[in-house]
Amino acid sequence: MKKDYDVIVIGSGIGGLACAGILASKGLKVLVLEKNANPGGYLTSFKRKGFIFDSAVDCFSGMDKNGAVRYLLQQLDIGDKIDFIKIDPIRESVFPGMRIKTWNNVNAYIENLKELFPSEKNIDSFFKEMGNIYSGINRWLTGIAQYEKNKPALPSVFLNYGGLTYKSLMDSYLYDERLKSILSDRCSFLGLPPSKISVINTAAALMSYFTSGAYRVVGGCQKLPDTLTTGIKEKGGHILFKKEITEIIMEDNKVIGVATADGTQYTSHFIVSNIDYTETFSLLNGGRHSSEAQDRFNEYGISPSFFILYIGTAADLSFLGSSSSIGYFSSFDMEKAFDFKNSFTDAAPIGLTIPSITDHSMAPQNSHSIVIHQLTDYTYTKKWKEEKKRLSEIIIRRAEKIIPTIKDNAIHIEAATPATLERYTANFRGAAYGWQPVPWLRPIKTGIDNLYLAGHWSGLGGGIIAAIYSGFKAAREILKQVS
Repeated sequence: MKKDYDVIVIGSGIGGLACAGILASKGLKVLVLEKNANPGGYLTSFKRKGFIFDSAVDCFSGMDKNGAVRYLLQQLDIGDKIDFIKIDPIRESVFPGMRIKTWNNVNAYIENLKELFPSEKNIDSFFKEMGNIYSGINRWLTGIAQYEKNKPALPSVFLNYGGLTYKSLMDSYLYDERLKSILSDRCSFLGLPPSKISVINTAAALMSYFTSGAYRVVGGCQKLPDTLTTGIKEKGGHILFKKEITEIIMEDNKVIGVATADGTQYTSHFIVSNIDYTETFSLLNGGRHSSEAQDRFNEYGISPSFFILYIGTAADLSFLGSSSSIGYFSSFDMEKAFDFKNSFTDAAPIGLTIPSITDHSMAPQNSHSIVIHQLTDYTYTKKWKEEKKRLSEIIIRRAEKIIPTIKDNAIHIEAATPATLERYTANFRGAAYGWQPVPWLRPIKTGIDNLYLAGHWSGLGGGIIAAIYSGFKAAREILKQVS
């Protein structure tokens, strides 16, 4: 029977847009359905009193010659419709008695670490190993993106390192616990301490910035999904907003279409879900597949969420120089830092993103947009709305360790809790990165014919670049069937 579309993509997060973009660029008839009024998922921005705030993104890589973002823009012929700023340093981490800047140049970063820890003789060897892991991952992902004739096999690094934690690799080379903690500062963007997090995911997160650089979108990250939406439409794709899915229609264990809250049905040969994993399975066949989702939750567990403060301030931040991403750690105890029983205490690290330092369009003149984030668990409290003000004050007091006048000069303060993130994105418990990035996490198949996943629930990991590659992977699997 003739279908309305070749492919329906549910959700317009960056993974869904990447998948739709590739498929539309190859001439397939694509429909993207989004429940919100704007595309992007976590990759969105909003404006308050002249300040632009990126909802949940610091920076991302993928703009190098073979980078995922650049490749996607090229496939849609829209590379000239959006501007990026390369940031350097990528990150400044503040520990007791130490401030360490992570530069784009990995050799400069390594030399800085050697000066701080002269007794450590294996820093070069550690970074060489991390670089080798990342190279193996990157070759595999590049093969997926560029649709090589033969499906790229999982690289040997998955077999050699797939079961290892980041801590186990560091322990093989390094001795000083302070150095290990400094090298674990990116765990704040992955949601687990080094003793639990996969070395595969950590190598991808850390080394990608040295290879590709760190970027932000001029004028706010919302411009990236907006531009991708334009590109998809120009390639013949369709995107409908405020279209909430109420059912994924099946026939003989095969998806054949979707129904929306307004009573419309759309049919297709393939469906790609870019929404919450549990929600996907609850929409299938009257929820009769929900137990499969629960099994997966029990296997991997979900990532934590964030408490986020958005502050517009007139504070003078010239003393920060070019540092626009800062992590504050009150101790070197990373296990305690990522034990969420310690949320909203001095043990919990916070991150500050200040894009207006490098992009003056993000704030009024002589002012700055600041986003402060802290990892936490959804179950920390059952009363997020009632606790929002008190918890905001705690975060602000901690941020004053970095910017003493942040509150005194505040023009606007707004908070988002895990409940806020869950409500907007429908991610279960406001999960920031989908699955926990634990060892042996693998790409996930749905077990349902012609149903694919894109985004941070696909098993490729959390973050913008992993989500984009997940979209490429889903697109590749569909193109194999239609070619």
